Amino acid sequence: MPSFARVIRDAYLEILAREPDPGGLDSFNQLMNSGTSEAGMREILLRSREFALRFPDANLPSRLGLNVHVPSNPILDDVAQSLGLGWIRVDFDWFRIQPDRATFLWQDLDRVIAHAAFLGLEVLATLAYTPAWASSNPASPKISDPPASIDFWTGFVGQAVQRFQGRVAYWQFWNEPNITDFWTGSMVQYRTQILQPGAAAARAVSPTVQVVAPALANLRNWRDWFREAMNAKDSIDVIDHHSYASSGREAIVNLDRDGPFQPSLKTLIEELGVADKPFWLTETGRRSDAGTQKDYYEDVLIALQEKTWIHRTFFFHYTDGPGQGDGGFGIVNEDLSPKPAYGVLQSVVRAAGSASAPGPGA
Repeated sequence: MPSFARVIRDAYLEILAREPDPGGLDSFNQLMNSGTSEAGMREILLRSREFALRFPDANLPSRLGLNVHVPSNPILDDVAQSLGLGWIRVDFDWFRIQPDRATFLWQDLDRVIAHAAFLGLEVLATLAYTPAWASSNPASPKISDPPASIDFWTGFVGQAVQRFQGRVAYWQFWNEPNITDFWTGSMVQYRTQILQPGAAAARAVSPTVQVVAPALANLRNWRDWFREAMNAKDSIDVIDHHSYASSGREAIVNLDRDGPFQPSLKTLIEELGVADKPFWLTETGRRSDAGTQKDYYEDVLIALQEKTWIHRTFFFHYTDGPGQGDGGFGIVNEDLSPKPAYGVLQSVVRAAGSASAPGPGA
């Protein structure tokens, strides 16, 4: 059997910037002896998982963010400086910030937003969850309750946007309203009592704010919720969604893969006349105790380079702790030691920011 070792070695050096491993050398030698051309062999390398991770698209880092909840300053430093990310999604929990009608506790968020600005981090602020005093169910209040008065909600929104005007441009009104743990009202109530009045209150303070919605979980009847939410499309600047799956690639490709009588999110976006708006995936991730978190992150980062219509993706989330133990969705453990997925994200962001990838003829 003829040896194509030299041709294979040259292709590896030009495309992957390394010597071929014995397995790759043998595999490609067999393929070329079976009729694969040199051009075909090079195309396989260019489309390989390794190439996508080692030489990612230079624009990829600007499309990535991380859910951080209400982080410490060292966490913000790590996200911006060690991971090299430019976007964070921050929790503005109404029930924590305004525990009674006359009290606003902004200290933690004042610190977070000030330090994020110092680091050059862009913030997506998620306002959600009803305090007991504002609940429409005072006998047994839950944070998922619709507020007793829209004015309670819009008053909080206005206070938040006023306080952080000029530092936070992107605002999200509620989180996963199609999950009863987070919202016990109807889909119409979400639109008419939260999304539309929240957007109007925000713009009354700052006309240039960007509203990101509807932040639905990719579960059960989410399509009905999405159709209803898009009745408020004039209130929305950025369409977003949450997608989790058994693999990172599935989480991404499911967004534009139609099923029998089940249009994909991208199809719905087009059918409902909002394809002119940017689309963000504001949550995706995988528990590390599932054993596939590293692969999940790799799959997402590879698939995003193919699906350029997804303008921004926020992984969920930074840390498992404190008090949560290890094995969850965080890319660092409770003691802040990094998991393998952390290294994947860091290395891909760094690679995208380095010199252009080598290629044929380089």
